[in-house]
Amino acid sequence: MVEYQAYFDVVIIGGGHAGAEAAWAVSRLLAGRGTVAMVTMDSTAIGRMSCNPAIGGLAKGQIVREIDALGGLMGHAGDAAGIQFRVLNRSKGPAVQSPRAQADKYCYSAVVQTLLRDYCGNLSIVSGIVDELRAEPSAADNNESSRAWSITGVKLQAGPIFGCRCVVLTTGTFLRGLMHTGEKKTRGGRVDEPAALGLSLSLRRLGIELGRLKTGTPPRVAAESIDFSDLPVQPGDEPPEPFSDLSGTPDSPLAARFPVLPQVPCHITWTNQRVHDLIRDNLHRAPLYSGQIQSRGPRYCPSIEDKVVRFADKTRHQIFLEPEGLKTNEIYCNGISTSLPVDVQEQMVRGVKGLEKAKILRWGYAVEYDFAPTHQIDASLQTHRVRGLFLAGQINGTSGYEEAAGQGQIAGINAARLVRGEPPFVLGRDEAYIGVMIDDLITKTPTEPYRMFTSRAEYRLSLRSDNADQRLTPLARRIDMAEPARLRRLEEKLAALQRLLAASRAARLSGGSNAYDLLRRPDVQIDQLGDAEFVAGGEFKAMLADPVLRPLLRQVQTEARYAAYIEREKQVAARMRQMEDKVIPERFDFTTMFQLPKEAREALEKFRPRTIGQASRLAGITPADLTILLLCLSGPRR
Repeated sequence: MVEYQAYFDVVIIGGGHAGAEAAWAVSRLLAGRGTVAMVTMDSTAIGRMSCNPAIGGLAKGQIVREIDALGGLMGHAGDAAGIQFRVLNRSKGPAVQSPRAQADKYCYSAVVQTLLRDYCGNLSIVSGIVDELRAEPSAADNNESSRAWSITGVKLQAGPIFGCRCVVLTTGTFLRGLMHTGEKKTRGGRVDEPAALGLSLSLRRLGIELGRLKTGTPPRVAAESIDFSDLPVQPGDEPPEPFSDLSGTPDSPLAARFPVLPQVPCHITWTNQRVHDLIRDNLHRAPLYSGQIQSRGPRYCPSIEDKVVRFADKTRHQIFLEPEGLKTNEIYCNGISTSLPVDVQEQMVRGVKGLEKAKILRWGYAVEYDFAPTHQIDASLQTHRVRGLFLAGQINGTSGYEEAAGQGQIAGINAARLVRGEPPFVLGRDEAYIGVMIDDLITKTPTEPYRMFTSRAEYRLSLRSDNADQRLTPLARRIDMAEPARLRRLEEKLAALQRLLAASRAARLSGGSNAYDLLRRPDVQIDQLGDAEFVAGGEFKAMLADPVLRPLLRQVQTEARYAAYIEREKQVAARMRQMEDKVIPERFDFTTMFQLPKEAREALEKFRPRTIGQASRLAGITPADLTILLLCLSGPRR
């Protein structure tokens, strides 16, 4: 019989963005009911921004707002550590506008660690490396007997064995991580941090299939060595828009804990033809092109080597020079991720305008790591094969802090719900970008690091950042993730929106139209309404002058202008929901459905969709296949 050194209901492996969000969710949902442990190599690195020092961005900003609406921590940390806030795509439609914040990376990790330490009383943080997952064959009478194994514990490299009911695996780039800078190869998931080697073997023993992916990071340079005098400045928004609905209020868990940070600008520069020629001349030394790296990197965040090769007609590529913090001289060179040798990197950086005398503080590198192809998980992020094993973050083939945090939150919620004996919490494609991401993962295995874009969401006009709380906080209340203060603020917001809507319709012009009619017109801006001559509309005029109501007025305008399109999205979503509600039994044997083509049977058996809707999105499944599947599910098979 195994002798455990400690027992926890849930063990979270990894302290990155997925691990931190999972720990926050599990701790809150098991408060007074159970315990949780986070096992991480270095407790001082929890929440570390190992790549770009920023939170949010195109589609990613919506994910951060959704995490916050569901009671998560990323929005709090992003607001507390933000040193420049911008809403991207302001000149475009509301469906593609996204909040982003440049962050002080040292402050960000400090905030995450403070939140976990001070608000998670049932969380134990353990420094160590997990070498092995312990599991036993699932009981024959188990309700989920299609899962061959059940998690029983984890074994640390140093020897201790922890018993547990669930594991949330968030290994980032550490799972057999291998870093490349030119011909030099180093074992590790981050600079000066070792790789996790034993877990891959343990996963394979449990029948989990693994693959390899690659990501990279650019060089960092010293701020004092950059000539900013002739470089374009990129300022932030004034006033900045926060991620969290509770930021700046007494209800924030960080109220009076962290001061508001000064806002700073970023700068822009570009590569040039001379730099491109240098890169081309040294492609034989680049691991991506020499054959040293075999795995696929992110198509939508390519290295500078990839950019020069794939976009040979471009004479320059943009570089954003982004401060990594207020008390550090590190500047992140966003746009030139590279694994070229250091001598080439040095020439490349110094060939860029403003960086002629740059002092390089850290060289760029690429990192290869193991991931688990995602046909092996369901929409709760639990693996099909192992009961109690949840995967979140880069182990699922995604890239980005926000994608990882969104998965960590859902995996943590569902691990806690499994412990509590409750059904899984699943978000639909029409409910959240997080739902779109997870559905994409479980119906289309990534062959390259997955990144969220607004174009992936077919209901993006309804999935805006300004209504994340309206979409998801009621769901958070249902699963015990919403604080009373958050619910109160949502009620106040909804009441204010109703007052604005009523006042805009009551504010009449002499011609018979009203302010609401003006808001619907694409050629009318909110600021112009202040000059309009209303026959009646004193209350609306007063609301226009209130800066607190300005974001809500923009939301009223969006809802007014796009009402027909939003209604159409709702109708399409309702029709799709009918397919999502048709559940496929967990133990259904697709291999015996000889009425289906072999390709369809293989796809269904590989991904094991839980609904007809999920099945419809699998590659190789036709409408005719769905008809046969529905017939088989609705009555005796012939």
